[in-house]
Order: sequence, then structure tokens, then C-alpha cells
Amino acid sequence: MATTTSIVALKQLKEELEAAGVNIANGIGSTVDGSITTVHGYDGAGHAVDLGNSAQDVLDNHVPVPFVDPRIAVIESMESLTDADKATLISLLVK
Repeated sequence: MATTTSIVALKQLKEELEAAGVNIANGIGSTVDGSITTVHGYDGAGHAVDLGNSAQDVLDNHVPVPFVDPRIAVIESMESLTDADKATLISLLVK
């Protein structure tokens, strides 16, 4: 099983694994035990399976792209708001 102590964005990792040619036809999942995240695939019966060494290489190079709330761009584009008002509104969205 592929393991890491870093943050994992499963949707993004799934795309990276597919691009690397790793067979994930039945999807991927993860478990967390303390600071260790283990990523696995699934077989046709829904059982967790090892994705192989290629998956570990992909996981080792995985850098999750942080989610950016699309409402922030709207707030930042509003010319009728002061910078202070924009910052206040954005702070309500980012917690």
C-alpha cells in the first residue's frame, strides 16, 4: 500500500494516478492512522488492494492544490467595496 505523512487530495491524486497509468478502475480510498495516510485501490468486490510501486512514486510527488472558494474571486472583483470590506467578507468564508 502507498503511504505518506503529507496531506492527500484524493480527487487530484486519482487524476495523477490515472495519468501515470496506474490501474484504478474501481476507484481509490484512504485510511489515516495517526500521521500516516495509506492510499489503496479497490478490486471488483470492493476490497482494498495495493496499487503497486508506481502509485507510491505518484504519491511521493503529490502536491495537493489548495481549494479556493470561488466566491473569493467575486468579492475581490467588486469595485464598490473597499479593501477592508473585501477582507472582512473573505474572512467570513475562510476558516
